[in-house]
Amino acid sequence: MSDGVGTGLVVVLGVIAAVGLVLVAGTFYLLRRYRLPLHGVAATIASLLYVISPVDAVPEIPLGPVGLVDDLAVILGALFYVRKLVDARRPGPAELEVPGRGRGRGRH
Repeated sequence: MSDGVGTGLVVVLGVIAAVGLVLVAGTFYLLRRYRLPLHGVAATIASLLYVISPVDAVPEIPLGPVGLVDDLAVILGALFYVRKLVDARRPGPAELEVPGRGRGRGRH
């Protein structure tokens, strides 16, 4: 293997590892912050495992960059699903207390 190909491979693997770490850290943050259910965390981890697994619906080796389309679709699907779970657990405007107004006091 030439130096250029080896360096490129190391850079690509480093980027994949960094993205994986960010996804795992983000998952644990969302789990603690919004108390996401286990199936939301499982969906995120399963999508990450699909992306790094050598088995793909559309393989990268013969198709090149086109083979990344299924990986992108899986990641986007998991992100939209987790976003929906987070939005469902965020407090709405009616649940937030308005500053300056005490509870039980009306306008007179």
